Amino acid sequence: MTYLVDEIGTRQVTTEGEKAAYQYLLEEFERIGYTVEADNLLESTCEAKGVECTSIIAIKPALREDASIITVCAHYDSNAPGARDNASGAAAMLMLARRFALMDAYEDAELRFIAFSAEETGHQGSLGYLKEMDERDKARSLATFNIDILVVDVWDTEAAFSIDSMGMRTDAGYVEGTEERPARNKAVRAIEAAMDEVGGFDPEEADVTYCVPRHLGASDHESFHLSGIDSVNVCFRGNVEEGGHWPEFMHTISDVMGDFELDRSYQALDVVFAAVDGLARDKTYGD
Repeated sequence: MTYLVDEIGTRQVTTEGEKAAYQYLLEEFERIGYTVEADNLLESTCEAKGVECTSIIAIKPALREDASIITVCAHYDSNAPGARDNASGAAAMLMLARRFALMDAYEDAELRFIAFSAEETGHQGSLGYLKEMDERDKARSLATFNIDILVVDVWDTEAAFSIDSMGMRTDAGYVEGTEERPARNKAVRAIEAAMDEVGGFDPEEADVTYCVPRHLGASDHESFHLSGIDSVNVCFRGNVEEGGHWPEFMHTISDVMGDFELDRSYQALDVVFAAVDGLARDKTYGD
């Protein structure tokens, strides 16, 4: 996170900063053990602002062919130094990729870790990836966990751990959620179950430490939603009573490294890990 912000800085698509971030993340995936030679490191290209941009996909195969796919993703492009949005998410995704790389393969769950480019220019990176994905892989996609803003400033007492979704698969097909009834899809239910396991979310302070699922896109999980895949965005932002505001410095030159309450970030990261691990072991996890 510090390297992306302090060494590279602004990572707008088509700029040298974005290219440097891509190279850094590629090398980090390789250091973890995902390589082109091992056939578990791929690329996905899209066009943004008339220029080709590249996302990186690391794959941890399952023991069984045609296993379910669980995706963890975060965008690395940024219109500002982007500490909160979204160096924090990219760093969290890498930490999870490293943690799962050290574990045995799952019998019936293929894990994909994706660093998306071009989120800030209309989600072209994730849209391009899903456009390339064949229908068989879409059908076996069980859930997607998108991470966008996973740090909270120590002084931001109103920031809450929030999960956003837009739709869900049902026996009758894929259905849209609404603001009145946000979709509690497979990914949302897994996060909620993981929160119970990890603990530390006091019901008496639910308005501050945790926000109920909200019907909201505005990040790469929306692209998976448009492809009929259960997805959720995990983030920190204002609580429901305060209108769910985004961090004060989002999309500004002031979005630099700061005094973050890292215990809450690690707690959120543990929740995402538990949700992915739970689903990978048991498809009914959280139901």
